[in-house]
This record gives sequence, structure tokens and C-alpha cells, in this order.
Amino acid sequence: MKNCETYRPHANLVFAGIGVALCGLFVWSSFYQGGAVSQLTSIFFALSVLSCIYTFLIRPKICFGDEGIIITNPLDEFTIGWGDVIQMDTRWALTIETKDFTVSAWAATASGRHRRNIHHSEIKGLDIDFGGSIRTADSPNSDSGAAAYRARVRQRRFQDLGNIPSIATSRKRDFKPLAFVGVALAVAIASNALGH
Repeated sequence: MKNCETYRPHANLVFAGIGVALCGLFVWSSFYQGGAVSQLTSIFFALSVLSCIYTFLIRPKICFGDEGIIITNPLDEFTIGWGDVIQMDTRWALTIETKDFTVSAWAATASGRHRRNIHHSEIKGLDIDFGGSIRTADSPNSDSGAAAYRARVRQRRFQDLGNIPSIATSRKRDFKPLAFVGVALAVAIASNALGH
């Protein structure tokens, strides 16, 4: 895709950093207080937790391009051409409907603050008349609203130019991150059971 822009919430990266730090402290404490079995068990347990952190916090992202959008969720990757988009919504998360499937982006969930007032400066440039209403999920200050705004701008540009070919819409499933979690956890349990 041309002119690709990646969107990933900053909060996910902060939580991932905290998780990595806690895993490091967990492994360090086993080296400080435990024996070889405890160290091996804690290393593989930390690897399984780090894999979960990667799968559920770091991996989800959205790539906006001139020809379409790529939504990466923990186990799935959806490639959607702008020409195949039927509808976009932000009620619970950025949700895109095509004729083949409907996908919600893990990287662009709606705000949990349903009763927060929307300031008029937040709707500037969103084609909403002054005094018009907007859902909190559509606010550019929420993850779903920020992602939806980028998607709508790219889709409008695609429609206005008319000479950009749309990418093929597809879905790929990837179980490798989850399989790695299972293997690391099984090794941690087996090493702990065999060591005692």
C-alpha cells in the first residue's frame, strides 16, 4: 500500500511496558531467591506472559493506505480495499462492514466515558454543523473516533481521485502467537513438575 499510516493506541504501549517491567522483576526475583528449577520455570512463565502482552497489546494496529486499510487483531489480519467498504461505525470500536465480513478493530475501541461532553473544538473539520450532536465514540479524542476520522479521510480521497486501484479484500488467521503462549506455559508447568 502507498502512503501507509499506522495507528496504535499509546495506552496499549504503556501497559505493555509495565507488563514487560513486571516480567523482568519476576524473573530477577527467581534468580535472586530460587534454584535452577525455579529459574527455568519463571523464565518460561514470563515468556508466556510476554507473548500474551505482544498478542493482545502490541500486535493490534490499523494501517491506513491510499488503496485500503489493514486491521490487525490478536489472531486475525483483515485487508480491506476502500471500494469494498459498505459501512463504518464506531459504537463499540471502529467497525468496518464489507460484503464478506464485518470486523471490529481491537486497536480502536470506543471510549468508556459515555457521558462526557463533546467540546465544539473536537468536531472542527468533521462536517458536523455547530449545535449538531456527535457520539463520544466519534470524538477524535477517542481511539475509535481518531481511527474512524483517518479512515473516512482516506476513503473520501480514494473516491474523489477515482484512479487508485483498490486492494483485494481478504482475511488471514495466525495462531502462532497463541501457540507460542501454550508451548511456553506447558514447558514452565512441566519443568516445575519434573523439578520437584
